[in-house]
Amino acid sequence: MARVRADPVTTALAHPTRRALYIALANQEEMSTVQLQAEVNVERYNLYHHLKKLASLNLVENHRDAGRSRWWKKMTHIDLPEILSPSIEPIAASNSVGPGDLASLPESFAEAVAEAGDIHVIQLEGSRDQVGAKRMLEVLAKEHGIELDLPWNFLPASIALIAKKK
Repeated sequence: MARVRADPVTTALAHPTRRALYIALANQEEMSTVQLQAEVNVERYNLYHHLKKLASLNLVENHRDAGRSRWWKKMTHIDLPEILSPSIEPIAASNSVGPGDLASLPESFAEAVAEAGDIHVIQLEGSRDQVGAKRMLEVLAKEHGIELDLPWNFLPASIALIAKKK
């Protein structure tokens, strides 16, 4: 798989765990390590690994220690869609789209789902799968002449495959 080449901040914030940590700190004045761990649901070792990367880019800072607690805050503001529009929610949270959900979908997608023979949803595990899936989508779009304007921080959580009826 090809590496994603971009500036270090963009690359760091493309990782879902680091992006979640940054967003959590952007929405609070400060958070302890325990609070951050609960917010993003990662092991302590992985948490420190990601916080260290964000700190090395001056995005966050361990600005005070109180007893055994470390307190973190955001240092540099980066505009991310999740920060600019926190009230936007995904269209569907389930693994399947039913006939009642079609009204909320874009017309061409709703037609494809309504006419589908089979729908398979592939759940992507971890950032390596997500980055690989995004790269695959970009390559397919380029090969078929489709303009795919995905934001730099777009990482798919799953991919839906829609087959025509036989």
